[in-house]
Amino acid sequence: MSGDERIFLSTRVSGTNAADDNYIWNTTGGKIVVESVVLGPDTSVATHASNYITTTVSIAGTALTSHGTDSATGSALTAGTAKALTLTAGVGEVAAAGTIRVQVAASGTGPAYDMQVLVVARRLRGGL
Repeated sequence: MSGDERIFLSTRVSGTNAADDNYIWNTTGGKIVVESVVLGPDTSVATHASNYITTTVSIAGTALTSHGTDSATGSALTAGTAKALTLTAGVGEVAAAGTIRVQVAASGTGPAYDMQVLVVARRLRGGL
């Protein structure tokens, strides 16, 4: 779209056997649409049947994407290797002054984790 601007927003989540909960604020002054979410782990997290983490990114209480390191359905995170996540269709609009919530839940004894969460979005200039 002509006049749209790509922006990059991020937050860091970390913990050891603990949950984390952060917000990314849309301070652009207008509506944005999320195009992608990438996890950038600084600590590797192996898969495990009972000791794992689940990272959820949501907008206005609706999940946009999530990633788990449970051995049944998840995948490991490797330090220094970006992990692009699949987005839920139709969820990516963030209102002016709205927030994107990033939550990490630990299961079992929960592994140590430390990662940057990068959100790539388009700032809409007029129209939508």
